[in-house]
Amino acid sequence: MIELSPLARPYAKAVFSAALDAGTQTEVAEQLKLLSFVSQTNEVSSLIEDPELSKEKIAKTIIDITEGEIGELAKKLLELLAENKRLNLIKAINSSYQELLEQHNKTSSIIVNVANQPSDDNKKAIVEKLLAAHGEGSNIEFSEDPLIMGGLSIKIGDETLDLSIRGKVKKLVNQLNF
Repeated sequence: MIELSPLARPYAKAVFSAALDAGTQTEVAEQLKLLSFVSQTNEVSSLIEDPELSKEKIAKTIIDITEGEIGELAKKLLELLAENKRLNLIKAINSSYQELLEQHNKTSSIIVNVANQPSDDNKKAIVEKLLAAHGEGSNIEFSEDPLIMGGLSIKIGDETLDLSIRGKVKKLVNQLNF
């Protein structure tokens, strides 16, 4: 499968710049999340992949589905993507846009994978340390993953800090197999 991020980045930067000028970067972020969700539904993704349909008609259909929930900037983006035959980039544009917004706000999206949900005290301590290190506005989400066996794994952007038992076992196996 082709990596779509390099193709999506210029579109995301352009939309972010326009949203920043208009002061609507947060609203546009929500609209792009919605468009990304809609574009991934079976019905819409099959429309996007259908070579028989005109891309303009597909964009109009997506706009009709989200009528009243997306603004002019998001509509213009869809029309431009249709014109350039790039409607398949909606999800990647959303991801790139969210990263740009986080950089602008000096925040991070942080996912903490744990084997079992930590106690409230432990959860509070983890959140406090992550907020101190990555900014008060950071979005921290806890996710249960019993496969890590214990400990935790923290994913910030494209970096992962693996403090899980599974990670330590893998590291030990790799050292033994050198």
